[in-house]
Parts: sequence; C-alpha cells; structure tokens
Amino acid sequence: MTAIVRRATASDTGPILTLGTAETAFGVSTRIRFYEKEELEEWIADPHSGFLLVLEDAGEVCGFCFAKRMSFHWAYLDNFYVRPGVRGHGHGKILMQALLDRLREEKIAYLSTLVEESDTFLAGYFRAGGMTAEKKYVWLERFVDDKSPGTLS
Repeated sequence: MTAIVRRATASDTGPILTLGTAETAFGVSTRIRFYEKEELEEWIADPHSGFLLVLEDAGEVCGFCFAKRMSFHWAYLDNFYVRPGVRGHGHGKILMQALLDRLREEKIAYLSTLVEESDTFLAGYFRAGGMTAEKKYVWLERFVDDKSPGTLS
C-alpha cells in the first residue's frame, strides 16, 4: 500500500468533488450538494479554521476528511470518505490516524461527529476507532424554500 495523507491543496478540489459523484458523500439529499467547490477553496485558503486532508494512493486522491475547528480544544468531524474501490485495505485507519495526529499537533483534545444511528457501518467503524456515544442526537433538517403547511416561514 502506497497511501499517504496530506493537507489538501487548491489542485485537490476537483478530485475531491469527483469522489462525491459515485455515492452521496456530498449529498444531504437528492436536492442539494453538501459541499461546493467554493467551500473547499475557502477551507484550503484558511487552514486555521479546519483540517481538510486528502488520502492519496498511487498518486490518486481516493479519500478525504474535513474536521472543523470549533474552539481552542474541540474539532467537529464534518466529513470522512474513502472511495468504495479502496475500502477494506486500511485506508480509513490511515486517514483517521493522520487526522488525530494533526489534531494532537494543534493541541485539540476533543473530536466529535454525528453519525446516523441506523448507519451500522459508519457507527461501527467509528466505535471501533475509539469513539463512543455520549449522547443521542437527532439530525433535524428542512429546506429554506419549503412552504408546506406547518412550517415556519
């Protein structure tokens, strides 16, 4: 395995966005993309606000993660993705370890994320990596432009 993890650069925005076309890595629904090119560019331009890391294998971007700095000691894991074709070979562990190493370097002591309870793969993956469920959350969402009965306007 020749996988490496590094901070994302401007030339990585295209490959990162391409990763999201195979699955719903960038979609909160079929109606909206979760990340846009401009957001990736902002994160790269301001590395102090978060950690956008890419996973490369054989010179090809095959995964990424983004953790947003929430405070001096806390980061929120906003996205973690490894392309299906390379899963099961330790790439996710390499990516997570690189993120944890970067967080330690920055003296960040706490990492959190939201995972859908019904997603047994991700919930199991992160639990195996040492994350524990401290509290239960419900992810609530709505589209701003929805005008259905009973919605706030």
